[in-house]
Amino acid sequence: MTCPRLSFGLVLCIGLTACVAEEDTALVTPIEGEAGAFGEAADDVGGDNALPEECDAADYRPLIGTSIAAVTLPADDMIRAYGETAIVTQEYLPQRTNIIYGMDGVILRVTCG
Repeated sequence: MTCPRLSFGLVLCIGLTACVAEEDTALVTPIEGEAGAFGEAADDVGGDNALPEECDAADYRPLIGTSIAAVTLPADDMIRAYGETAIVTQEYLPQRTNIIYGMDGVILRVTCG
């Protein structure tokens, strides 16, 4: 009984190795333009195609380049300031303003989310 099972298993294994899937030879078409933030094309960043921001990031963007220590922020759950290497929650809240500063304490970016 062992010999027929072994023979059947061997034939089955050899048969399955002969069934190799065809290689997909389809070419990937590159996207025109240079990739911007979150992968959108650079031509679509801003301009007429841009979605309106739901947070107050535009009000805080003039602070970019200043020290976070020199800024007084309101005590608001919808404003979050953190260092660029900090671990923060990843949920996206479109009404929340994120103020990101570097290791030297200088504000680098202001975004919604």
